[in-house]
Amino acid sequence: MSGRIVRCVLGLLIVALAIPIPVRADSLPEVVAQHWIIMDAETGQIVAERAARQPVAIASLTKVMTAVVALERGALDQPVTIVPEDLIGESSAGLRAGQVVTLRTLLYGLLLRSGNDAAMAIARAVGGSPDAEDPAARQRFVTWMNAKAVELGLQATSFRNPHGLDEPGHVSSAYDLARLTRVALADPVFVEIFGAASYHGEGFSWRHTNRLPERYPGIIGGKTGWTDEAGLCLIEVAERAGKTAIVVLTGSTLAAWYDDAAKLLDYGWTKLDRLTGPADAERLFDWWWRRTEDPVARGLVVRTWLWGPALGPVEWEAYADAPDGKRLVRYYEKGRMELTHPDRAVDARWRVTGGRLAWELLTGWQQIGDETYVQRKPAAIAVAGDPGNPVTYALLGTLLAAPSGPADEPVTARLFPDGTVVHDVELARYGVRYGAVYRETNHGVASIFANWLEQRGSVWAGYRLREEPLFSPWIAVVGYPITEPYWVRVPVRGVEQDVLVQCFERRCLTFTPANPPGWQVEMGNIGVHYRQWVQRDRGLLLQDLSRSS
Repeated sequence: MSGRIVRCVLGLLIVALAIPIPVRADSLPEVVAQHWIIMDAETGQIVAERAARQPVAIASLTKVMTAVVALERGALDQPVTIVPEDLIGESSAGLRAGQVVTLRTLLYGLLLRSGNDAAMAIARAVGGSPDAEDPAARQRFVTWMNAKAVELGLQATSFRNPHGLDEPGHVSSAYDLARLTRVALADPVFVEIFGAASYHGEGFSWRHTNRLPERYPGIIGGKTGWTDEAGLCLIEVAERAGKTAIVVLTGSTLAAWYDDAAKLLDYGWTKLDRLTGPADAERLFDWWWRRTEDPVARGLVVRTWLWGPALGPVEWEAYADAPDGKRLVRYYEKGRMELTHPDRAVDARWRVTGGRLAWELLTGWQQIGDETYVQRKPAAIAVAGDPGNPVTYALLGTLLAAPSGPADEPVTARLFPDGTVVHDVELARYGVRYGAVYRETNHGVASIFANWLEQRGSVWAGYRLREEPLFSPWIAVVGYPITEPYWVRVPVRGVEQDVLVQCFERRCLTFTPANPPGWQVEMGNIGVHYRQWVQRDRGLLLQDLSRSS
């Protein structure tokens, strides 16, 4: 075995992976939004801002103040009769004249669906006329909104209506809205509504208009808004490892507003959550783990582990292109968490990376830098089933260049320990089909795994469970497929069973039809196997050196 370090590009052996290039934290993010601010929700400290004090149209971000005043002055169980004058059009919660709805439900319609009809009904009802049209009651409520702005010292803020449609003199600033949001977050009822993904009650079924939680981990609430004058506007509140950030932006575009918010949050974490050593990395890794794994550990959900238990503490590991030639890592049963560039603003979905562990085990090349590799041997470790069986990473590594299966056809390829692949039509009974080929690797994802990777589930968002994608995106956790799916016959807890196995760059997935629902698709124990591989290889090297001496 050669222990030499090879610095090279390994041609077809290296699978290209589009990881976002980090931006240095001392460079302000480039966004489309004309006005924005990043604020520490705990202290009120301003992390960064641009034109954030300028009074501008704010569209439906207005509704945060509408909710604050309604929660201060109204009763959640107050019944409100919807009148025709409430139904002003544009963004709507779908209310109808004559309906009787509680204030609580109207607040969900206000913040989730951004309903102008809900805003009008709330202002009228809380202003003193819950059962009939009364413009004076609605105007009284707007007066309270302005009084609250004065009380909070929001000097660039003036309201003319409770909904935010463009109107002369109806303005605020990103700075004022961030301060208002910080105040609102002190009310647990506001936080509950603000952070809800959906609401079902009193005959209504609403989903939040905010789509950032679908692609950004840690969002605990948000508010959308858009008008011709305001452009596209957002308030986003995100939590990470005990820190909370508020981002407000106005004057963006439909193509850019969520990207803008994500970039601002990514930048904000470099200032609010500085990562310098093992203790900081442990806090981040624990937060990342808690999001998906804690509900499993507590028995709150029935699904398989994505990471599994930690195998040890956070440690420094050599990596040629990390600061000082080392990065922070922690191994888990089913993977490895890495923090390579803690000083840079990185897309949050890639803040914690996992390494191409499966690729390394299959090829025998251990990656210790962006283009630096140690040549070892492919891992003679069982990839699926009980330890010690002959279906190993090394065996699958001989099949990296195998042709892809025809899309939508049944997966019937059975792999034998000697490397022979035979098509067994009886395996079609499991209903698994080949997926479309990814040009990055020339392999597709088996249908059972593709469906699993697209699943939604309960994750922690702050201190509440919320339905979100478990993988966003899935290539960040598992990578692209690097083998075809193969049926193997291996012992599982001592019983020979059919198991489908497919390896990706970072993980290997198995499908065991005989397992109970919720546990049929599993991540392999690649964190355990990788450590065994490296430690075993080091042991063999030491033996060789001992003999030679």
